[in-house]
Amino acid sequence: MIVGKIWDSEYPWDVRVEKVCHSLVQSGHQVELVCRNRRREALVESCDGLTIHRMPVAKALPKALERASSFPAFVNPRWYFHTLRTFRDRRAELIVCRDLPLAPMALAVGHSLSIPVIIDVAEHYPGLLRDLYNREDFRLINLLVRNPALAALVERLSLPRAAGVWVVVEEMAARLKGLGVPGSRITLVSNTPLPSRAALMAQRPRVSSPANQLRLVYLGNVERSRGLGVVIEAIGLMRQEPLRVTLDVFGDGTSLDQDRRQARELGVSDRIVFHGRMPYEDILSRLPEYDVGVIPHHATDHWNYTIQNKLFDYMAAGLATIVSSMPPAARIVRETGAGLVFSDRDTGSLREAILRLGVPGEASAFGVRGQTAVRTRYNWSHDAARMVASLDAVLRSARPGRLGPRAEEGSNPSISAPAGSK
Repeated sequence: MIVGKIWDSEYPWDVRVEKVCHSLVQSGHQVELVCRNRRREALVESCDGLTIHRMPVAKALPKALERASSFPAFVNPRWYFHTLRTFRDRRAELIVCRDLPLAPMALAVGHSLSIPVIIDVAEHYPGLLRDLYNREDFRLINLLVRNPALAALVERLSLPRAAGVWVVVEEMAARLKGLGVPGSRITLVSNTPLPSRAALMAQRPRVSSPANQLRLVYLGNVERSRGLGVVIEAIGLMRQEPLRVTLDVFGDGTSLDQDRRQARELGVSDRIVFHGRMPYEDILSRLPEYDVGVIPHHATDHWNYTIQNKLFDYMAAGLATIVSSMPPAARIVRETGAGLVFSDRDTGSLREAILRLGVPGEASAFGVRGQTAVRTRYNWSHDAARMVASLDAVLRSARPGRLGPRAEEGSNPSISAPAGSK
């Protein structure tokens, strides 16, 4: 079948978009991906079995205005007409829209073409916008284009109207049921790694730490709500401990300068290295050099209803994990025995977790359990199976008799099954 996929940024690259599109292509579907084009790349391009349709550049407009006019607002006429024309010409039979910003537009296109729409809810978008309001770089334009109250309204109006909704954690599924989304339309499609990637990471040799040293690593954006300041403060408190704790940070963002300044003020600049942004594959290849992967994100609505890719990356590489008390991450870490949970923003609680993992053999034991959980439960093969079954069920409902025997077999997508269920 022909699936129209909507992604509100440039492609390549996004890890979830790649996994979703790859699995759809592997299952026999034809994927037509509509995305943004601030980099002014080729309008149509074939990539890894899918066709990319980038938004045309309005060359008559000044560059700043052209970029602004392609902003993925809830209802943007440029997005609507480009998506409508593309999916009509390519004869799309179903739309998969990533996240909330373009959900109303996707539903409008689906209505115009009389085809069903699935919304892939990878994060709590109103919660993300509320976190943005607490940032130092907040701008007045956010009141219009990044307004959490407006996003919450769009969420309540859009998601119950979708033919299907994909979520990354059970906590979000329960929340959306409370907003009126029928449970029968919700499918769990988590942020787990490809089995091939997990197997490759497991094969890489681990690098043993020197005695009395514990090497922490963080990868991802560096922003206030992600809590790196708590980790830096904890390392500052441990300067006099026999255990030497170091931290390597791979990523950049709005709080990078603030975090560097904090490290200097606490006298631990020699223990914390900020590497900046690096290619994803390069970072993954370095993970075996460390003992512990940290996810210190603040337990806000944004992080309480999603799960970070980096958690499974740490686990796949055999690292112990330390996470803050965000319900999804804390639940997975506890049930798998992959690491420890500290109380959100509690430096003392984090310090205790670090000291425990500094005991010889502790970090490696947690790492082995995490690696086993990824190999047997938390990998993309299970999530992809549920995703494809969900999509086939929506297509079958919209176009009775159009799907072949493969789709008719095992038609129930196990909507409420936990990540990793077989």
